[in-house]
Amino acid sequence: MAVAAAVAVVAGVSLGATSIVLNNAIDDQLVEQAQASADTIQTNALGSGVQAFSFGLEGQFLDAAGNPLENAVSPWNKVPIPVNAADAEVARRERTQNLRTITVDGQSYRLVTVPLQRPAVAAALQLARPTTDVDRTLRELGLVLLVVGVVGVVGSALAGRIVARAALKPVDAAAAAAEEVARTQNLSALIPVIGTDEIARLAESLNSMLRALEASRARQRQLVDDASHELRTPLTSLRTNIELLLRAEANPHRALPVADRQALLRDVDAQMRELSGLVSELVELARDEVPVDEVERLDLADIVRAAAERARRRANGKGILIDVEIGDGATDSIDATDTSAAAGAGHMVGLTGGHVVNGRANLLERAVTNLLDNAVKFSRPVSVVRISCHGTEVTVTDEGPGITPEDRVQVFDRFYRATSARGLPGSGLGLAIVADAVATHGGWVRAEAAPSGGGALLRMWLPPAEPASAFDLPDVYTPPPSPPQGLPPVSPWSRPALEPPHPGRGEDAPPGPGQNPAV
Repeated sequence: MAVAAAVAVVAGVSLGATSIVLNNAIDDQLVEQAQASADTIQTNALGSGVQAFSFGLEGQFLDAAGNPLENAVSPWNKVPIPVNAADAEVARRERTQNLRTITVDGQSYRLVTVPLQRPAVAAALQLARPTTDVDRTLRELGLVLLVVGVVGVVGSALAGRIVARAALKPVDAAAAAAEEVARTQNLSALIPVIGTDEIARLAESLNSMLRALEASRARQRQLVDDASHELRTPLTSLRTNIELLLRAEANPHRALPVADRQALLRDVDAQMRELSGLVSELVELARDEVPVDEVERLDLADIVRAAAERARRRANGKGILIDVEIGDGATDSIDATDTSAAAGAGHMVGLTGGHVVNGRANLLERAVTNLLDNAVKFSRPVSVVRISCHGTEVTVTDEGPGITPEDRVQVFDRFYRATSARGLPGSGLGLAIVADAVATHGGWVRAEAAPSGGGALLRMWLPPAEPASAFDLPDVYTPPPSPPQGLPPVSPWSRPALEPPHPGRGEDAPPGPGQNPAV
């Protein structure tokens, strides 16, 4: 339609311009012929006859009143030419000429009236030229323009269809691939990418979406497989113990001893607790989505204090002392057996204002709590677990058996249990939740050996928040560390972020064992 409108406008303008040019040319020629004919006027001695050169055109003479001269010698006057007031004014020399179009017996003429200069009396000469040739030329030109316009519109439509189909062929391929994925649920069927235009970018975007969906499905499948494996053991043990208790209740003559019955009940209770914790952690990991909590400015030191208070309750039975160090080195010890000390944990000192991060409070507190729970679980009774918060880095050190170098890389994978930890309760998901939470906030976490030579050290770093005002600026500015090179391979089921060098370490050392870079 756009091409048809453009062709119609161009054809109309062309036809109109041609008509104007031809008519102007005819008028100029007709005026020149009339003036030349008026210059060739011949009269006889008596003045009874007037003759002029006619150029083969129709014409007549007018007197001063605008009446045709009947006694004029005009053998070439075969058409009765109408006269109007303007022609009479020309005969009286009140106008220089009069040019107009007339129609006589259905024939169109172009008529010009010019004054005669030589006769003693006022008079005028009229010449009429038929417009047949001009009308025929305009008709032929209009027909040519119509044919060319129709051919151009049809050709443009066909060419546009061909070009559009060729240009949209990748879109058809993308639509076919999407339909194939919807029909077969095969997310590995990628769309072929051709060129570098917008269609290619669309195909790349769809391929990226398919890869993300495939990775998400793979993580879900792996989570289901691992979860089914981890759930099978406690469920089997629970079923065995409950069947033994039911069998003993059904046969009073073969009742279990009281000590054995109490041991079975305690075992069932412990397995139920372990199963409940495993289900909770599975639900947390199965979401596989960005948390919906709003990001806010948080004091990491407050989060460490709250996590230490929660860990104190869990360490109540092992007599573990929890030392908390905040900011400037001030410490506060929380004895798991000392309720009063724990109650004062909320009054720890050392806040210097450099612990502000942008994050989600619940997610970060859960991550720090899991680090402490892991340290408490592997620490020997009546020992010390140390947690420190310097800037936006949190370290947790225990006095347990430690983590072997070969296990430090995989310790943050889902369901991974080191050989030395397989006899202890737990699901192997606590540190995986830590890695997910830290990666969500753009930080990193890694496992190291404790500096004292025994136990494990887990180090977590979060990017500091931008200062909200000039009063939040630190006394000394430290530029953010640069990412290291040469990252070790990690499991594809955890999502920790890239680890920068340790803040304040003064060197860009390559990452050591236990680092979990981005996948």
